[in-house]
Amino acid sequence: MNELILFKNEVNKHLRDRLKKDKWSGVSPVFYKNDVPNLTKCIEIRRSLKENHFSCSLAVYSDFKFPNTPKAIKTKRLHTYKQIFQVALTPDKVSSSYYHWTLKDDKDFNIRQIQLLGEAISTHGTDFFNGFTNFPEPFLNIEPGDFDTKEVKLFNKYDVFNQVIYMNFLKEVHLSVDQIEKATVFSNLALARFHDNVKGKKIIHDKAYEKSIGEYVRFLEMPKS
Repeated sequence: MNELILFKNEVNKHLRDRLKKDKWSGVSPVFYKNDVPNLTKCIEIRRSLKENHFSCSLAVYSDFKFPNTPKAIKTKRLHTYKQIFQVALTPDKVSSSYYHWTLKDDKDFNIRQIQLLGEAISTHGTDFFNGFTNFPEPFLNIEPGDFDTKEVKLFNKYDVFNQVIYMNFLKEVHLSVDQIEKATVFSNLALARFHDNVKGKKIIHDKAYEKSIGEYVRFLEMPKS
């Protein structure tokens, strides 16, 4: 049995029941929860293929249902376009920076690391996800002009690495409360930023690429009624 499978088994053995009590579903490497309308929360715990460490990321996916929303392939529950936020979990905090949880050739040490991860999820992870309890607040307060001069952060604290997806998410948020005019502004902003990002880049165009880009652009556009 390879180390990835062994690690997944240890995570399930020491964390799955604990997470299940807190209403998380799934198995290692991905646990998820749908306790806020139109969002999916995820805890992703992945062992490195080459190095002796693992990482834990906390992610939030958009789960709005609009006609132009891309459908995930059967083997994946959530489409990558719908991941809006992703942060790293350390023993002490939630961070925008990647973090390595050390593993050793010592089973007891590794079990303690997984148990320490469970504590971090219960404290810092819970605090992070609680920021979405009153969703769609505070996202309705973000203005299109906020993107003009800066990278807009999550909760004014965490980096959001794909600002185009963030803009599109705000489009979806405003669509959900029938603020069509502002939703359209965010849609146009996302499309303009996307086209600006790819301008001048050398890209190999083939049928698969064209299909993917077409789907992505449709996702950024306002859904047709």
